[in-house]
Amino acid sequence: MQLTAELVASKVYEAILECATTLRPDVLKAISEARIDEAGPQAKNVLCQLIRNAEIASSDRVPLCQDTGTVWVCLEIDEETCVPGNIFSLVDDAVAQAYEEGRLRMSVLNDALFDRTNTSTNTPAFCELKFVKKRGAKLHVMLKGGGSDNASRVVMLPPGAGREGIKKEILDCVREKAANACPPLIIGIGVGATFDKVAGLAKHALLREVGSPAATSETAAFEAELLAEINALGIGPAALGGIATALAVHVETAPCHIAALPLAINMGCSAMRSATIDLLEADSAEDGSPTPSPVIVDEMSAAVAPSSAESSEAIRLTLPLSKETLANLSIGQEVLLSGPVFTMRDAGHERALSYLEKEGELPFGLDGQTIFYAGPTPAAANRPLGSVGPTTASRMDFATPALMDAGIVAHIGKGKRSSQVIEACKRNGGIYLACVGGIAALLATCVQEAETIAWDDLGTEALRRLTLPDFPAIVAIDTNGRDLYREIEQSN
Repeated sequence: MQLTAELVASKVYEAILECATTLRPDVLKAISEARIDEAGPQAKNVLCQLIRNAEIASSDRVPLCQDTGTVWVCLEIDEETCVPGNIFSLVDDAVAQAYEEGRLRMSVLNDALFDRTNTSTNTPAFCELKFVKKRGAKLHVMLKGGGSDNASRVVMLPPGAGREGIKKEILDCVREKAANACPPLIIGIGVGATFDKVAGLAKHALLREVGSPAATSETAAFEAELLAEINALGIGPAALGGIATALAVHVETAPCHIAALPLAINMGCSAMRSATIDLLEADSAEDGSPTPSPVIVDEMSAAVAPSSAESSEAIRLTLPLSKETLANLSIGQEVLLSGPVFTMRDAGHERALSYLEKEGELPFGLDGQTIFYAGPTPAAANRPLGSVGPTTASRMDFATPALMDAGIVAHIGKGKRSSQVIEACKRNGGIYLACVGGIAALLATCVQEAETIAWDDLGTEALRRLTLPDFPAIVAIDTNGRDLYREIEQSN
């Protein structure tokens, strides 16, 4: 057969819209099974929220996660299949159309170093052609968020490091970065090849169905060993403690140079979004579009919507937060926030710092307010925002102490903070609130209004004021400088 650019582009378009809103059924099944095994109520509740989020995203056709990622496209063919030189020439047009029509977030910049302005189309897509021995033509499409990719790693180990050295590097990476990648995770591991190829091995490993057999019994045994040791770390769902830090570890190996032991670790978040399309079947069928994945919903998922949370443990707070209210909060407490918060991320923090340095005060009435690290998707499903969830908070550590000293009293994000941020909370009587990553469709139901205040040129990173009713979060750093993440680590 001969593949065409038109066929590839049409399947990429269809796959994007499906992947963005429908969790892979194997991942959803694994989350449901993990929930049964969790003993702690907090970990169990996080997994219930992930299930509920999948239900909302699928039924309302809104993104599972606000970070709808970069688009990775891999065309996998045998050596007898004819491919024209322009096979990917229409992919960027398909991506731009899908992201616009699907109300997805545009996250791609023109140049990583010299022009960090948004392309406003989420292009270019990152495409590759891979030749395999097995007969056929398959198209893989993955939407990969920044948080999970940033938590990944490539290391050129010395050969003497061996199996134990590989295991140590993986466990160290999980300890340091899992909280930022929205656990429970699927972890792709690549071992071998060369510096430029080993990361590809790890990324391809994420495509494998959770629970499917490894290439060899030896690989399967190593995967099981790694999974057991990762889950013994006690990091758990949303890094709030528990068993299910990872749902699966998938390992791919390859030949390498005698002087090398390349290792790549690619984190896949709980909102794992990928699709594989058999183009031989798609080309011959009248409608070869990806079949919508079933969403597993049971009697427990309906009870975890934050808008209906009536837990006696949750404390209802009215924003903006007073110093007296802040002083009475302790780490681990669940809170429900109602009132105004302001969204601000990396670029916004740079601008706020610049304004502070020039004017000596915070802009736009931010004094005494709470900042939510979020880059939402556009309005959808009759809501002000389609999806909105927490961004990796540590990326804002460079600016947080100065902004807290100037008057910001609280922040909402995901993952660990630096010692400087902890000290700033103690010094200013402020707090850091953690939010579960990977439930952006669910959290969007807790946003009543959204208004752009400034920096509209930043797109999703513009400064916005959101009005929240009963928005769920957990106190992660309190005014005494106690840190929930560190105490969970020390207890395991």
